[in-house]
Amino acid sequence: MKKSDIPNLTEEQQHALDEGEGVVQGASFILMRTDVVLDWFGYSEEDLRRRLQPGLDQIETGDVAEWSLDDFLAEMHKQRASETS
Repeated sequence: MKKSDIPNLTEEQQHALDEGEGVVQGASFILMRTDVVLDWFGYSEEDLRRRLQPGLDQIETGDVAEWSLDDFLAEMHKQRASETS
């Protein structure tokens, strides 16, 4: 994803992030500041970029498929647990 493809936040979204300490959660979405994501998962910005780059490359080439958020989160927690043990 190119930086020019990332939408700007509305004033309401920015205000909600400020009020929610970097997190806004709705019924079907979560909006988070990058620093919150990094803190939650214990990654540096470089770690996050390294882990996300293969998926971003696949998106650029159109190699995408449906996935389950629950399965993804379970795998991330499993990986994190194995890294800390």
